[in-house]
Order: sequence, then structure tokens, then C-alpha cells
Amino acid sequence: MVKRILILYIFSLLMLASLPAQTRLNPDISLVGDMRVFSHNDTEIQAESEKFNLAAPRAELVIAGYLNPYARADAVVAWEEGNNAAIEEVYASILRGLPLNMNLRVGKYRLEFGRLNPVHPHAYSFIYLPLPHEEFFGEEGLNDVAIRPSFLIPTGNFYTEVMGAVLKGDALLSEEDAAASDTGSTSARIKPGFFGRITTSTAVSEFAEFSLGMSFVTSHYDPGQQLRAWIYGFDLKYKWKPNRNTSLTLEGEGLGNRREKIGGSTNTSYGGYGYIDYRFRQKYNLGSIFEYTQGKLDNHEHTWRSGLFVGFAPIEETSLVRLVGDWTKPKDADGFWTVTLQLVFSLGPHQPHNF
Repeated sequence: MVKRILILYIFSLLMLASLPAQTRLNPDISLVGDMRVFSHNDTEIQAESEKFNLAAPRAELVIAGYLNPYARADAVVAWEEGNNAAIEEVYASILRGLPLNMNLRVGKYRLEFGRLNPVHPHAYSFIYLPLPHEEFFGEEGLNDVAIRPSFLIPTGNFYTEVMGAVLKGDALLSEEDAAASDTGSTSARIKPGFFGRITTSTAVSEFAEFSLGMSFVTSHYDPGQQLRAWIYGFDLKYKWKPNRNTSLTLEGEGLGNRREKIGGSTNTSYGGYGYIDYRFRQKYNLGSIFEYTQGKLDNHEHTWRSGLFVGFAPIEETSLVRLVGDWTKPKDADGFWTVTLQLVFSLGPHQPHNF
């Protein structure tokens, strides 16, 4: 009898011990919505100029969770501007257990170029993708299929990470590049691309941290015509956070873009952005951003934009309201203003903004 009770007790303990492991197999599922109203006086868009405009809602379905204590998987399905759903990201990460403490990521995702590209737009302090990122990477940012290992290297009081990746290479092939090749098709690429990044950070005081990073990405298309693209950049960030309710962030990136053209000529262009964001009473933030970029295929073209933004989270981590006003000045064209009011909400653990 005692033996049976002991066996039943051990069996019950094993069943209870297995419950957390089983729970971890159930992924976190979230829906993030993005709704906007806007007005502007851009003469290039006469139908909407100086009117109260409702933008088509955007949404992201985020599915993420640990596969086991060593690995996790993430997927993001996005709906934008009334288009059909598309897989924005789907990748798996091995976080521990590999030799040399290596971290490995495989799949389609927003590459870790600079500080802003890996961040989803709904988590920006502002609203719009900075001009150099939009010009050099496109409206969706640098998003490609990749195999990416990363390593932590010992650098004393500095936290330093080095990573590199082999890419499918499509992310840098724009419609302009395709038109420039003999085939006129986005299938012209026949070689993979490459990506690399090094970043280091350190505490500069009890409440402040500073980080510095460098990145590059390159891809090769239509070798018969020597059409190739390189993009490189550096980034820095300073954050002061004396308590959980208050913080000050200064962040900036500088980017360089070099593209070979038909006939062996090249175009080198530059761009960058910088912003300051002050958060107070936890629910409020305000700041300013400045952006500048030259043309991806013609460095004689350039555009700059400056803006102010303010945000309010009426209910922490579930909803967020942003108001952004900016002034854009393209070369040889009239400048124009834009005012946008944005509401972001989240159903589930994936939040619209980090508190």
C-alpha cells in the first residue's frame, strides 16, 4: 500500500513538473492596430491637400514564444493600407547552448542595421520612417531572408556584440535597380548579400548609458553589368533614466550609400537623422527630429525634414496616442507641412511602446 502511494505521489509530481514545460509551447499572440488621421499641403498630392484625411488602418498579428529553453520563434503578419496580409517576419532564434556562446537567427526579419531598422514603426517615438532609411532601404526598411550568427566578445566594462549574416539579397534590389539591369526584372540577382554589425555599450553613470555601433550591407545583381549596392552606417545612443517615470534619449544615425551603375560609373550618397525624446510622468513624451538624405541613384537630389512630436499613453502599455507635425523640403520644390494624429493599440503581450 505504501509503495502504491509512493508511486502515485511521484507520478503526480512528474505531472505537475511537466505543466510549465507544456505551457511554454503555447505562443503569445497579439494584435497591434495603427490608425491615423492627417492633413498636409503637399502640392504633389492635390486630392488630399489641406483636407482632413483618414488613412487606411494598419495591423500586425504577432505570434511569438519559446520552442524550448534554448530557442524561440517569432512571426509577424501585417496588413497595410488596405492591402492583403503579408508575412513581414518569420524567424527562429537559438539563444543558448551553441559553441562559443553563439546566438543564431534564421529566417526573414528586419535586420539589425543601426538602431532603428529592427524596431517596428508602431514603437517609434515619432511616426514616419526617417528619410535616409526610406530612400536607401525602401518603405519597409531592410527586411530580408538571412542566416545570422552573433557573438559577445570580452571588452572589459563594455558590452560588445559582433554579428554577420548571409542574405538572400533581395532587400536592396529596388524597382530603379531592376529597371537599370538588362533584364528589367527583380530576378536579376544571382549572388547572395552580406550583412555585418558591431555594437558596444557602457554605463557612463548610475542612471545613464551610451552605445555606439557600425553596420554594413551589400548585395550583387546582374554581374554582367556590375550592378552592385553597398550601404554602411554608424549610430549612437545616449539614454538617461533616473527613475521608471522619467528618461531622456538622444539617438542618431549616419548612412552612406554606394551603387554601381551600368557602364561602371557609381553614385555615392549620404543621409542621416537625429532625435531627442524626453519622457516624463511615464505616460507622456515629447521631442524633435531632423532628417536629411541624398538620392539613392542621384546624389544631386536631396530632401530634408524636421518635426516635433508628442505622445500620451492614457492606459499603460495597451494604447498610445501620438501627434506629429513636420516640415519637408525637397530640392527644387516647395516645402510642405504635414500634421498626423496616430492611435496605436495592443491586444496581447506585444505592446505598442516599452515602459
